[in-house]
Amino acid sequence: MNFLALDTSGDRSAAGVGTAAGLAWEAATDASRKHGRDLAPMIRDLLLSAGLKPVDLTTIAVGLGPGSYTGLRIGLTAARMLAYAAGARILAFDSLEGFAQNAPDDALKVWAVADAQRGDVYCAAFERTEAGGALTAVAPSRIEPFGRWAEGLEAGTLVLGPALNAEAIRSALPSRVVAGDSALNQPSGRRLVELARRIAASGAEFDLFSLEPNYIRRSAAEDLWDARAGRP
Repeated sequence: MNFLALDTSGDRSAAGVGTAAGLAWEAATDASRKHGRDLAPMIRDLLLSAGLKPVDLTTIAVGLGPGSYTGLRIGLTAARMLAYAAGARILAFDSLEGFAQNAPDDALKVWAVADAQRGDVYCAAFERTEAGGALTAVAPSRIEPFGRWAEGLEAGTLVLGPALNAEAIRSALPSRVVAGDSALNQPSGRRLVELARRIAASGAEFDLFSLEPNYIRRSAAEDLWDARAGRP
């Protein structure tokens, strides 16, 4: 199978292409959040590098969030259009699980986090029973105040993800945890392809037309609109 996996939940768009022969290519945009401008050319160039055309894709996987509201909509729309045009199977994954795949093989406890603004973080926990084993989600993505979440972190836990690109968050982590370095906090197209392959092998099925982004909470603009309208 030929895979395309992509995620647009953060500042950068990231994508990976994996072929039936097991080869993989990856790319990521800069941190300008220009998903609408940069995503399509990036995918085009990846396919060219792999010697594939869009119709050669058999499986397309997309991150559903949590993360950037606009980015998630752009990514899901692109995945839908490509899957429909190519007649490809569509898969979906939690964007924080995508970041968690960056964890080194010897990390047994992992938290992936993204900045939810307003003093909150999007967070999800993962574990593996032995070094080199598969990461398993033990706490699904949710939103929590940063302070409350940080208080509950166990010693030795690896914390990674785009939230750590903000120095205010990184420096506020308790000293008992391990903060992921810069490379672990950026999206990896190759890791996304690996995740997509595992999801495909599990037999999970997703409907092309009913998939929706996992925003977790509404945008500030929506809250402001309701406040002005006098709605709770």
